[in-house]
Amino acid sequence: MLKDATIKETYTLPSLGKLYGIEGFNPKVTLRSMTTMEEMKRLSYTEDEFKLMSEIIDDCILEEMPISSYDMVLGDYEFLLHKLRVVTYGKDYKMQDTCPNCKKQTVVSVNLDEVEVHEFDEDEILKSRTITLPISKKKITLAFQTPRTIDLIKEKANTLRKKTKDQHTNYEFMYRVISYIAEVDGLEKSDDDLEQMVRKMQMKDIYYILDKGAELGRKVGLDNEVVAKCGNCNYEFVTRFQYQPSFFRPYIDE
Repeated sequence: MLKDATIKETYTLPSLGKLYGIEGFNPKVTLRSMTTMEEMKRLSYTEDEFKLMSEIIDDCILEEMPISSYDMVLGDYEFLLHKLRVVTYGKDYKMQDTCPNCKKQTVVSVNLDEVEVHEFDEDEILKSRTITLPISKKKITLAFQTPRTIDLIKEKANTLRKKTKDQHTNYEFMYRVISYIAEVDGLEKSDDDLEQMVRKMQMKDIYYILDKGAELGRKVGLDNEVVAKCGNCNYEFVTRFQYQPSFFRPYIDE
């Protein structure tokens, strides 16, 4: 009989469960390592990549959770994705990058357990969540994106593309802006109202929403900058984290 080699680790969600409006939300999550069944599912074709990965994460969570990782803020989802990789293949991750010291393309080492985590800070979130647009002066309450949000952006854009028979316009851009808007001047708006509003907005306001929305998202979750070590000259430097094909592969030191 094969010995059960399942690895289990318990982690605390960066949001501390404070962003879901669910009383008694326990932010502690125990993950088990992936099996062949999850890997076969991960390698299958899908147009909804976030949904598929969320299903795999949910299957590997040992507790009963009040919501799926598909509906968690991106900071929690990406945190769980990293930790699932750690419990399955280990903390050592190798990715391609260019060393600023020797200027060569190289494989750099990243310790996934040492990536900085930004936990929920109520004062920081409150300060960053409401913005005033520079041109229209509208007050926008920003929304945190979720994996479902990202999939819906693509789905809505494809639906509109088919409806208009316009294969060249980047409708994803419009829906990405809309995804960051929770309220306008303290009021919730319908999807149709938001679409009409965004279509007529000045670009300075549009990019302000995109920049501030992305900034809000970074308040919770993993830092996107990591310390890496060059495989050629051993120089340590700070670089942006990249999801490369090797992310869900073990590193074997030959």
